[in-house]
Amino acid sequence: MIGGFLGAGKTTAVGRLAQHLSDQGLRVGLITNDQGSGLVDTTMLRSRGFATAEIPGGCFCCRFQSLVEAAEQLTHANTPDVFIAEPVGSCTDLVATVSYPLRRIYGDRFEIAPLSVLVDP
Repeated sequence: MIGGFLGAGKTTAVGRLAQHLSDQGLRVGLITNDQGSGLVDTTMLRSRGFATAEIPGGCFCCRFQSLVEAAEQLTHANTPDVFIAEPVGSCTDLVATVSYPLRRIYGDRFEIAPLSVLVDP
């Protein structure tokens, strides 16, 4: 997961990292998140050719099961080697509400990397 406040450069970092990993021969699955619907970030990342799922209408901590379902859907459709998830900027306690539960509940199915947070663009 790559977190950070609105305007910190999360989507730019996600896109660049996804491209870098793709250039290395890895299949990348992206998961975007926002409070609203019809996410601009999702459209932009999909237009660059990345398999992208979106979770609108609430942060990952409020829509935890949707995050898991998005990862499973991308797994079945595209078999990615790696996922990059971009939570909404207002999601503040990602370790306790998302990373830890993912490791505890789904650690046998997914390897969870450390959370990265962007502070300044």
